[in-house]
Amino acid sequence: MRTLFLGLAAMSLAACASTTTVTDSANGLGLAAGAFNYPPSDGPRVSAAGYDLTGHSNWDGQLVYVDVDGDARARLDMRFDDGTEVRAELDIVMPYLDGGVRQFSGYDAEGRLVAVELQAGPCVARGGDTLIYFADLAIGDRTASGCGRETGGEVDRWTNYLMDYLPVIDLCLAEFRDRTQHVSFAYTMASGETGVRIVDLDTRTWECATRENGRVINSIRPLDAADGLYGEGDPIFVRGEMPAFGEGCYVYEAVREADRTLIGAFGFDACDAGPVAARDPEVG
Repeated sequence: MRTLFLGLAAMSLAACASTTTVTDSANGLGLAAGAFNYPPSDGPRVSAAGYDLTGHSNWDGQLVYVDVDGDARARLDMRFDDGTEVRAELDIVMPYLDGGVRQFSGYDAEGRLVAVELQAGPCVARGGDTLIYFADLAIGDRTASGCGRETGGEVDRWTNYLMDYLPVIDLCLAEFRDRTQHVSFAYTMASGETGVRIVDLDTRTWECATRENGRVINSIRPLDAADGLYGEGDPIFVRGEMPAFGEGCYVYEAVREADRTLIGAFGFDACDAGPVAARDPEVG
């Protein structure tokens, strides 16, 4: 499935080679190593890699990546509180991440057109939890909206918790002023405080460590390859900009507020060209 999704992204880049669309920014950034969004697989259902979906009112569901005869697709299972169920096998709309949004379309067992759009951003779900995707669905003439969170796969991505880390990310980025390319990782350190890893314009990686519950920077230190953490760069985060599609052989996913204000962009390495940290999270 890793190779399959590399091909998917490469096709997107090729399709946009002659007509590249830039959203919210006239200047793309040259970005360093990351990792593409591959659901791992060895069968028709891929470790439940996909998205848990929850409606704002009366439904819940799951969108799962599947491999159908070598083609990447997605399977939607959706349940309304009135007992109605929707099952559909969907195509991934190409170009992949066109406009910075994840889109899927297909038909359910009753022949109704089904469309799903996932927009990254802080979506407040039932119960008050903030999830990382806004979810909008259309099933025939019926519509539904809610929130989603990425699940399954090889790692619980750090970007699932972007909004929790964002105040500390901004604190650390301010120390670098205009000398940063992107954030490669944010995480809770052994001390319980937050660490943010930042790649500068010279592609050097730095760790910004905080104290006092993320209100004060404790230290900033340079890192080398031996300091890599599991899941680092998977994906990267560009604050306040939406780089050009395909810039640096990356595809980008816009992150927006509910009112569509741009927060930044997730970047996925579509060429598998950069080093990917592979240290197990329990090591070191």
